[in-house]
Amino acid sequence: MVGGAGSLLLPAPAQATPIVGKQICWFGTDPLDGSSQCITYNPSFDTGTQFSLEDKIVSLGSLNFGPKSGTLGFQFTPIPPAGYDKDLFALALDFNPDSAGPYSGSFDYTLNIDPTNNYEFATAQLDSIVNGDYPLNTTVEKKIVGVGSLFSINGSNVVPFNLKGKQLIVENIWTVATGDVLDSFKDVYTQKTIEVPGPLPLLGVGIAFGYSRKLRRRINASAQA
Repeated sequence: MVGGAGSLLLPAPAQATPIVGKQICWFGTDPLDGSSQCITYNPSFDTGTQFSLEDKIVSLGSLNFGPKSGTLGFQFTPIPPAGYDKDLFALALDFNPDSAGPYSGSFDYTLNIDPTNNYEFATAQLDSIVNGDYPLNTTVEKKIVGVGSLFSINGSNVVPFNLKGKQLIVENIWTVATGDVLDSFKDVYTQKTIEVPGPLPLLGVGIAFGYSRKLRRRINASAQA
């Protein structure tokens, strides 16, 4: 679903060149050719409303950008060693030209981890870039359903907080004050390996087995009484 003037996302052109680890889609007017179209760098972006990258799927919901133009991108940054435990996944909104206030907008999305693998979300972070000599009151809020909100005020970088689970439902809302200019902001996520409970220690197994035998004896005694 797409909302807001100039915010139509269209399917990717067939000639898009694959670039590993990054997908970008224009909203509004593409400054390269003056058209309103989606340009993506991954063939799996085939509907204009969904990014698929590594083990993540981003499904876009309501997009309310108003008359603004820019890019909505999803980027994967691998951090050694191999595996996803330290890697960064970022969904970034970059206005082009930068968005001058007064102005407000929003968009929401659902972020899923492949259900067949052994990872879940670990942390979420929010960062914004606000231009101007004296930023007044420009705020970006990131709401995660069932978790809470992060606020980036006048370009602040928000300290990450912890997450769990394989799915996040997120809404970003921003308000740009008169005299301020919002350049961009991004939602950054990390994930971790799901911990699988190990076997009981031998002492624990022995205690549990002994308790089970005593319980059976009591049940048998009661039945014979």
